Amino acid sequence: MPDWVKGLLTCIITTSHGILTGYLLNLAANQPLDDLVAMGIGGGILFLYGLEAGLLVSYDLSGIGWLQLLIDMTWSLPNTLWGFVIGNLIFIWVGNPSRELSRNRGFIAFSPRGSGSFGNSVLQTHGTVNLGGKGQHELVHVLQARIFGPLFLPIYLVNYVINSVVQLLWTGTLGWVLCLIKIRDTAYFRPPDDAKNKSVVPGFIGWIYYYTIFEYWGYNS
Repeated sequence: MPDWVKGLLTCIITTSHGILTGYLLNLAANQPLDDLVAMGIGGGILFLYGLEAGLLVSYDLSGIGWLQLLIDMTWSLPNTLWGFVIGNLIFIWVGNPSRELSRNRGFIAFSPRGSGSFGNSVLQTHGTVNLGGKGQHELVHVLQARIFGPLFLPIYLVNYVINSVVQLLWTGTLGWVLCLIKIRDTAYFRPPDDAKNKSVVPGFIGWIYYYTIFEYWGYNS
């Protein structure tokens, strides 16, 4: 299938789904908006997503891309919308949308503009919007979002809260004592130092980040 056909189909499918989703959500909420307004909002948002994904030929609609698009528009739609808004707002300042990095990958990828670590050695993904391309860790995050769907972001948040509480309690109690008597060199937990599993975020925050379930899964996949 030619790239232009994939792109056009992607945009048509996402826009149509946005119109339907806007209508159904408005209906489920006892129609606080006029139906045409709700359909216009839903269709407009997903038209923009489909336009970006279509221009970059993100979905291989001659293969598994059909399934990826279906999941991204339904079960994983909250993650898709999160990534479209947050990912674009962040990555547009440091990168450019890249067809080379996006084509048939199942996500929208930005290539970094500079030579710094962000986007080169340090990649990042929000939903289906990525900076730096298909590093294995980032592909795992895209897969996780599709598996867990609307539960993905809440699980992430709860895990961060739990890890933060554990880190603070440890650091302020036994960790502090062990550091004072020189058994430990820091009062706080740290991510592992070995090259294979080294976290891109070091120190106090690094442990909280590394041991969230989705980051640990990604680093050890």
